[in-house]
Amino acid sequence: MTTIVLVAFAAFFGLFVGLPLYARSRGRAMQGQALPPLPGPTGARLARAGRALVYFFSPSCRACRPLTPRFQDLSRRGRSVFLVNVFEDVALARALRVMGTPSVVEIAQGKVVGYHVGSVPAEVLARFA
Repeated sequence: MTTIVLVAFAAFFGLFVGLPLYARSRGRAMQGQALPPLPGPTGARLARAGRALVYFFSPSCRACRPLTPRFQDLSRRGRSVFLVNVFEDVALARALRVMGTPSVVEIAQGKVVGYHVGSVPAEVLARFA
């Protein structure tokens, strides 16, 4: 019985604690790095942009639901804000090492300058508002 409890605890810890920590650390490792080759039309626009904010979401993501309208509004205002549905543009998500949604990648001068998994700091949104 003790073994079963330990295995269940390890599985819980690995899935609900370890995986998000791994996703954050992998994304933060990109900060300061040059942009990798970015596929597709959105990737080409990002490569040309001097400054951009890329919001990765999925329609089934509950945490994305309150954020998506805010990013859609920023994007409609003509800002350099790009919304990427990870189900529709998997290659771009992989190129920028997105492992979970919501994720936000800040790009400036061809480099990744910010990488946020989960909540997005208010100052990041203010820079693009």
